[in-house]
Amino acid sequence: MKISEFIEATNASLNPDDVFSLFLHAMADLGLDRVMYSVLTKSDRNGAVDSPAIMRNYPDDWIRYYVAKGYVETDPVRRMCIVARRPFAWSEVEASEYFPKKSLRIFPEAHEAGLKDGVAVPLHGPCGEVMGVGLASSTGGVEPLKLLNKINVFAVQFHTTYSSLSLPEERPTPVHLTEREKEILQWCLAGKSNWVIGEILGLAERTVEWHLTNIFTKLGVATRLAAVVKALHLGLISA
Repeated sequence: MKISEFIEATNASLNPDDVFSLFLHAMADLGLDRVMYSVLTKSDRNGAVDSPAIMRNYPDDWIRYYVAKGYVETDPVRRMCIVARRPFAWSEVEASEYFPKKSLRIFPEAHEAGLKDGVAVPLHGPCGEVMGVGLASSTGGVEPLKLLNKINVFAVQFHTTYSSLSLPEERPTPVHLTEREKEILQWCLAGKSNWVIGEILGLAERTVEWHLTNIFTKLGVATRLAAVVKALHLGLISA
């Protein structure tokens, strides 16, 4: 499924289950047929995490084993998501010297359980909350490092649309962006850096950064990609 088709289909969805089904389909097309969408931390205003898995199609046997082993607290992928600002492959964590060896035992165990070539996408909210998307292949043969940017766009769009449908009481009031802010977001959509956007618009790079900070606040997001996806979702900019 093309990213543009996924955005159009999820924006037209009327319930979160349909959005999750579309996400499963899109990820399966990339060879990643196992998906876990989780709450990793919540902001103080939202209280403690009640259930770490919101939606998943990970094997039930693995989930029971994962919980019994206490991996909710020690899983290095979950811990990395709390601080990471970009998607990453499990192999990057497995090769890291940051975590103790006993924590890394989870990777061969996950592989044995049919979770191979894993990827994690951290999703940071504006008030300290962190969500995460875990992806894996049941058959292997995927090269996740080559797919990270594409997966990131799909995951952010999924999270944006799923959240808007599953938590309607938290939908923001109508967002107003200035014409300059919309212009900057359009150039972000085109993949331009802050410095290049400044050159195009005749602005200092720091001024572009200031506008983006205001945009993040208005949209309730923490990254450029999330801002672009949410602005597209709300019809504030066009693809």
